Amino acid sequence: MAGERLFAYACGEEERERYARYAGAYGFSVTCCAERPLPENAHLARGYDGVMIAAARGVDRGMIDTYCDGGVRVLSSRAIGVDNIDLAYAAQRGLAVLRNTYSAASVADYAIMLMLMVTRHTKAALLRNVGQDYRYEGLRGRELHTMTVGIVGTGNIGAATARHLAGFGCRLLAWSRHPRPELAGIVTYVDFDTLLAGSDLVSLHLSAAPETRHILDRAAIGRMKQGAFLVNTARGELVDTAALIDALEEGRLAGAALDVVEGDRAVYYLDHRNQVIGHRELAILNAMPNVILTPHLAFWTDTVADDMVKNALAATRRFFDGADCPLRVV
Repeated sequence: MAGERLFAYACGEEERERYARYAGAYGFSVTCCAERPLPENAHLARGYDGVMIAAARGVDRGMIDTYCDGGVRVLSSRAIGVDNIDLAYAAQRGLAVLRNTYSAASVADYAIMLMLMVTRHTKAALLRNVGQDYRYEGLRGRELHTMTVGIVGTGNIGAATARHLAGFGCRLLAWSRHPRPELAGIVTYVDFDTLLAGSDLVSLHLSAAPETRHILDRAAIGRMKQGAFLVNTARGELVDTAALIDALEEGRLAGAALDVVEGDRAVYYLDHRNQVIGHRELAILNAMPNVILTPHLAFWTDTVADDMVKNALAATRRFFDGADCPLRVV
């Protein structure tokens, strides 16, 4: 271990404590910065061997140029997704990019929590309680064991969601570009349109990519079962938000629970109190009693807080040691 120096952006107190606890074991010294990575602060990483980021802010060409010109050799994400990084340009500049991995149970549990909340009208019930209206008219919910749930994407998180849902006794349909034989007996793999037409609730578990953008577009939403629910704990770009709003307003969908929304990176993880947020679709969704919005929190557990730092450090160590690095994407 050569004692490489890393610069870590978007570090709160929890991340700082974990870097202090784990970095030495992997042979690194880490400088933490509370600011998110921005073009204005990219120069702070000059002279460091690697940069570590979170998922919230994108890394564009100008930032990549600044990093590379300053001697940075690797960009390591503490998040699973790297759709916020210009990967093609990173490859062109010779900057290695590493993604991360963490407990799939974190998002799986949260997705199921959102399923239960949206099918039991929890938002409307809580809002009534705040006003001391304790009537239950209009709040009759549905039980998961009576429903068919469609899992879109059976990677680690989608597979964990399916396994956990199996205990509820609901029928499970799945669609994936890479079906998993080990889920036989738990899910029934079908084509995408069959899943949409046959599911009382659709749960999204795909990564963001050009081929998955708006996989739930206006036409696909139109093929969903009348009165179905949508849960999205993956990426906001998977859903055509305008088409979703129309379907909810027209009553074709019964509700939605969204941990992510298109354009949320400009909004989430920041304090916007006493400000006008320039995201009209978010405001419309937030006003709907049958829509639950949470600010991209599905992953955030004590287990994942450890995983994100330790696994990022481990992958970065493998890169510098020249070892096989399964988490390298560029």
